[in-house]
Amino acid sequence: MVQLPPRPANNFDLLRILFAWFVIISHSYVLNGLGATDPLFEATNQTFLFSFIGVKGFFIISGYLIFKSMMVSKSIPEYLIKRTLRIFPALAVVLLVTLVAVFFIYPAGITPFFYNKEVYAYFIGNLILFKPHFFITGVFSNLMSPAINGSLWTIEYEFFFYLFILGFFFVRSNKKLLTILLGLSVAAFLVVRLFFYNWTVQTHFFIPLESMFDLGPYFLMGALLSCYDLDQLPAKNVIAVFLLSALLVGTYMHVGHTVVYFTLPYLVIYLGKKTSGLAAWVHQKLGDPSYGIYLYAFPLQQFIIYLYKPSTLTLFVISTIGAFAFGYLSWILIEKKALALKAYFKSA
Repeated sequence: MVQLPPRPANNFDLLRILFAWFVIISHSYVLNGLGATDPLFEATNQTFLFSFIGVKGFFIISGYLIFKSMMVSKSIPEYLIKRTLRIFPALAVVLLVTLVAVFFIYPAGITPFFYNKEVYAYFIGNLILFKPHFFITGVFSNLMSPAINGSLWTIEYEFFFYLFILGFFFVRSNKKLLTILLGLSVAAFLVVRLFFYNWTVQTHFFIPLESMFDLGPYFLMGALLSCYDLDQLPAKNVIAVFLLSALLVGTYMHVGHTVVYFTLPYLVIYLGKKTSGLAAWVHQKLGDPSYGIYLYAFPLQQFIIYLYKPSTLTLFVISTIGAFAFGYLSWILIEKKALALKAYFKSA
């Protein structure tokens, strides 16, 4: 029997993997002592790092897909269970795996490992999200960054916006009101971010407000775009070309960091909704390892630098291979199995 090629699938899984890889690219430079620079930074008048596009792209796609999940959830408990199963099992495992690895390089002559409160703060603080703890004294102290897993800083914001959009659960049956409130939320976050930046810097609610108002417009714009059928827009391609052109011109004119808020969300969702054979292959063969790639890449890079002091290119290549391997294992052994438990809570 002739095997048919995989049916086209949308590009969201593929994009998330790409965005996770973008973070690896930037961190290969930063963690290896070359500073906040990478090829994209140089190509965009020192405006955008690959990691900037990667993190913002993640939040746009999350806003788009998670809002859709909220809209079809039968109840708030069902929605929260789905979100909990997506975030916490893989996070708990990467924290444990990292601590096991840290144990073998833990320096002598300081507080014994199992008596060190920072060890437990690292696990518990990062697991409860809103008390993140990235350091254990003596670990990686001779590296450019002593953080064990600095990438975890985004997870608390991701989950915060999972909770934030629950406010729209009660008006979801009124599409007109829903879109108006979402639009007002996007506008409010943008106004604060663009005009009250100094107020948000170093200001805390229960999370730092600067990053909350920086990431919020991307997540909420993704959510807003999920309320519309972009495939029915007669000029969707023209809009994409126009916004891409605006982003390129804005970058050239050194206003890219402002223009990106108004252009990147549509462009990411536009590309995500397109289909491709490669996306179908990724979906069928790899699943969705992007979260695991993101979780494991930073500590893996830190251990590679600590043990081998590689060149930036070597660090990039080895950490890419390793992070993709760990990400795939995380998806197969942890995340996929955790998500399968959703079936037991359908009536929640």
